[in-house]
Amino acid sequence: MSRAGGNKLAAAVVIATCNRAEPLRDCLNSLGCQSLRPDLVIVVDSSDGDETADMIEHIQPTMGFPIRHERTISKSAARQRNLGAERTTAEVIVFLDDDVVLEEAFLSEVMSVFQSDLPGEIGGVSGTISNQIYTNPRGLNRFLLGFCLGRWTGSYAGQLLGPAINFLPADEPNTVQEVEWLPSGCSAYRREVFMSYRFGNDFGGYSFAEDVHLSSRVRQTHRLLNTTRARVFHHDLGKSTHKDWKALGESQVVNRHAIMVTILGRNRLSDHIQLFGYEVVYTSLSWLAAGVTSARLAILVKQLRGKLSGFSKIWSRSLPRSAEKGRADVPETK
Repeated sequence: MSRAGGNKLAAAVVIATCNRAEPLRDCLNSLGCQSLRPDLVIVVDSSDGDETADMIEHIQPTMGFPIRHERTISKSAARQRNLGAERTTAEVIVFLDDDVVLEEAFLSEVMSVFQSDLPGEIGGVSGTISNQIYTNPRGLNRFLLGFCLGRWTGSYAGQLLGPAINFLPADEPNTVQEVEWLPSGCSAYRREVFMSYRFGNDFGGYSFAEDVHLSSRVRQTHRLLNTTRARVFHHDLGKSTHKDWKALGESQVVNRHAIMVTILGRNRLSDHIQLFGYEVVYTSLSWLAAGVTSARLAILVKQLRGKLSGFSKIWSRSLPRSAEKGRADVPETK
């Protein structure tokens, strides 16, 4: 839908959460401090108890906008976000992780990009994660990564390259830039565009790369932009809550392969070799470079077992038909 600059677009925020009431409280409080308030916030909650519901009931009177609390038994961020999107008719849907804290101008800056898009060409806009910044790889790191991508030159910022490897956008001050994918934790979509694509409902468990799967499909018909004027801090609590590292490793391979083949159309032998090099060799060396302890080695072994299981499924052609068709479906991995 296109709008003249004077007609305000309605914005609804959707947050998927599970057993993280305190981080969610911080996120909601940062929404309450926005220079532009959302028209509605929908929290889709798969928590085991009532702590989150009680917290929302307690802070609701202080927020200055309505909060709708939706319970679900589906512990899948992708499916929870889809459910939240179905509960609003706002023209723009903003998806936030429950562990982000927004700077004051976040929503205003994101909405200003949509507001100025008179032809309606923009499908999605992401903010910038202030504590997760793209840096150009150098030396041996760049050489190994270049092998996996099939490209050694230029910047990788904001791009989706090689075997569906995604890179954060460049954090240039006061910049609105074209990108090839959007992170689900701080991104907004036109509702009419989002409802045509949605997050893949088969993303369950660790649902790795559900944001890449969605945004790379949206990019086939609409522009994707990142604005460095809309900023968030991401606590990234998921890294401390992983329990099944083998399942995570398998989902990383299987889901990335599904994006590589069904969306990007990269299904040559060289693409599979690059995917294997990235997931097994490059990421393992990167993991070890960050520190070698017995606990980290144990995690790495579990992840590698899962990744090799994922490659076994791919190469034996035992994936479900939904993954081969490539629309909104990728195989369940947990």
